[in-house]
Amino acid sequence: MKYCYASSLKTFLKLRKDEWLRTMRKNYKIMLNEYPSQEQNMAWDDCYEKTIPFFKLCINFDFSIIFEYYLPREGGRRPDVLILSGNRLFVLEYKMKNRFSQVDIDQVSAYSRDLQHYHKKSRDLKITSFLVLTGTTGKFYEYNDVYVCSTDKLKELILPYLSNHSKINLSDWLEGVYQPLPSLIEGAKSIYNNENLPYIHKVNSVGIPEAVSGLIEVVGHAKMKRKRILALVTGVPGAGKTLLGLDFVHKTDNGTDQRSIFLSGNGPLVKVLQYSLKSKTFVAPLRNYVLEYGIRKDSLPEEHIVVFDEAQRAWDKSYVHEKHNINKSQPELILEIAEEIPEWSVVLGLIGEGQEINKGEETGIIQWKDAILKSGEDWTIICPPKLRNMFQDVGVVITLDKLNLNVSLRSHLAENVSDWVTNLLQNNIEKSFSLSEKIHSQGFNMYITRDLNNAKNYCLTRYDNNPVKRYGLVCSSKSRILRKYGIDNSYTTSTNLNVGAWYNEPNENIYSCCQLKKPVTEFSCQGLELDMPIVCWGEDLLWVENMWKSFQRSSKLKDPHQIRLNSYRVLLTRGRDGFIVYIPKNQKLDDTYEILKQAGLKEL
Repeated sequence: MKYCYASSLKTFLKLRKDEWLRTMRKNYKIMLNEYPSQEQNMAWDDCYEKTIPFFKLCINFDFSIIFEYYLPREGGRRPDVLILSGNRLFVLEYKMKNRFSQVDIDQVSAYSRDLQHYHKKSRDLKITSFLVLTGTTGKFYEYNDVYVCSTDKLKELILPYLSNHSKINLSDWLEGVYQPLPSLIEGAKSIYNNENLPYIHKVNSVGIPEAVSGLIEVVGHAKMKRKRILALVTGVPGAGKTLLGLDFVHKTDNGTDQRSIFLSGNGPLVKVLQYSLKSKTFVAPLRNYVLEYGIRKDSLPEEHIVVFDEAQRAWDKSYVHEKHNINKSQPELILEIAEEIPEWSVVLGLIGEGQEINKGEETGIIQWKDAILKSGEDWTIICPPKLRNMFQDVGVVITLDKLNLNVSLRSHLAENVSDWVTNLLQNNIEKSFSLSEKIHSQGFNMYITRDLNNAKNYCLTRYDNNPVKRYGLVCSSKSRILRKYGIDNSYTTSTNLNVGAWYNEPNENIYSCCQLKKPVTEFSCQGLELDMPIVCWGEDLLWVENMWKSFQRSSKLKDPHQIRLNSYRVLLTRGRDGFIVYIPKNQKLDDTYEILKQAGLKEL
């Protein structure tokens, strides 16, 4: 059961209110395994009484109506009323009040957005959103993509667009598959439990299945021809690189003569995935792998296939020397290990763009070229076309377009979020503003506030009674001013944080991110995601004299300013539904607050 009531309008109008309410209660119990609350019953009664005059006016149209449609895997989210007519789907959310909030607007907008992109039978329908205020009359506002109105205004806003020729009938629509985009953690669980990632229009459209399929062919070629292959996948933040890598490992590991392993130098990511999967075998720390097989050389690994997440962040030679007294970079050590594996091996590097944030990571992808130059074997490089020139003089290069993931999955259809962040951090404020208009129109919410409680209340209200949604505080590790405003990003607190519990535990758990008490820094959120992060901006990156200036005391970094920019790039690209930037009320941050508004962030 995926709804409380669904029928043609004419069938609905033949029911008495008490009959309709009994059906609603019965199906609610079947659907959610609990009885509707008194508040819910009152809301249904109010919805019926206030809207029945409008429905009676529509008697000459043969359309379908659905009450309380349940969105699968969405923590109980249910739009109040859906109307199917012609090639249109009207989404109505009712509120028993005479005023509305930003949360109300975003709630109904998100319903329409998700139905458009995740409900198979709704993709080709024109969807219109309505926030219906039952506590007032004669009111009508148009707020972005949402109509806010009283019930007496539905006649003029909907009636002219009704039709007797439906593009899809009710039963077909109700049977349509709804598959929301899984988070990284949900996707990892699906893969680990031998489940395919759900077929999602968005995932398929950006080519993740094709990329995995192509990489599996690469493995077959390496195994048959006894080759050493370095494959590289590039992608914008949130493009699904990590999910691609996990899926690839799962599909290429046969447990016998062809073993695969997923390695990451991102310690928090490893901990979060190991915590959620309750296993340390599927995902492992890169550091341990390199230490055992590359430095101590205790034994040979069993795996012929090695996936290295965030390959551009590999430690350079000087940092490895500082840590292990060996004059080799991590890429050199990984390729040396791969060359010791009998007969053949495949190293897959997953490369994020502009996300080097640690000391030792600044040399970037060029280290892999240097490692091949120093190798004693012939390596074949398979990569996206944009990397051809980098590797063409060090080995055989084969290019595949499918190995570049240039669309963000994390942010629904807000494919311009990564570009927005890039332009913002490159001081292109006018271009950022232009991009922001499209991003907002796609249903991705970008807000700014100087009141931290305002940001917290937005998250708590928007995701009330929704256990699957994740929201929390994220901030720069280098800001010192944030602690004055209740955001403890100190080294001691950050290192003692249980990141596995922070990302995985339910809202009511004291260690959950949804408690909105302890933040994670760029080091603990890179590669991970939240539905609505609250980005707490510090004084370590300020807008000064028409450009970004960083304030980071470190003599050990080659380019501390670029590292600061990359850190904020990470912080601003964690959101699935959007993000809220919190700017403390401190004079140092006034210009930064103003320039972020000029770049397109809306005041919350």
